Amino acid sequence: MNTPSVQTFRFLSIPEHIQISRMLITDIIITQDSPSVLYQVPFELKESPSKAWKQVLMDTWQSVIQDKGRISETVIWGFQNRILINKVPIELVRDELESLVVFVVDKTNRRIKLRSQLTI
Repeated sequence: MNTPSVQTFRFLSIPEHIQISRMLITDIIITQDSPSVLYQVPFELKESPSKAWKQVLMDTWQSVIQDKGRISETVIWGFQNRILINKVPIELVRDELESLVVFVVDKTNRRIKLRSQLTI
C-alpha cells in the first residue's frame, strides 16, 4: 500500500562555468561602416552555454561597456559554442578585447552561480 509522503524533492543543477577557449583569428570579418573600419570577432567557448547564460552574457556585456566610448557600440551574442562580437572598432587591440571578453564571461559565470544560489 502506498502512503502519502510529505517530502519535497528539489533537483539542483550545477551552475554553468563557461570559459573562453580561444579567439578565432581566421574567422574575423572586416566591415566598412562609413567612415570607420569595424570588425566581427568570434571567440570559441569550451562548451555550449544555455540560453539563460547567453542572455546574462548580453546583459553583462552592455553593463560593462556602456561608458567605454566607441566600444559601447559593440554587440555581443552567443550561438552554439561561440561568442560573436560585432562592431569592434579598429582601435581596440586584440589583447584588450580578449581580456575584456574574459572579464565579461567570468562576471557572467558569477551572476549565473549567484542566481542559482538564490533559487535554492
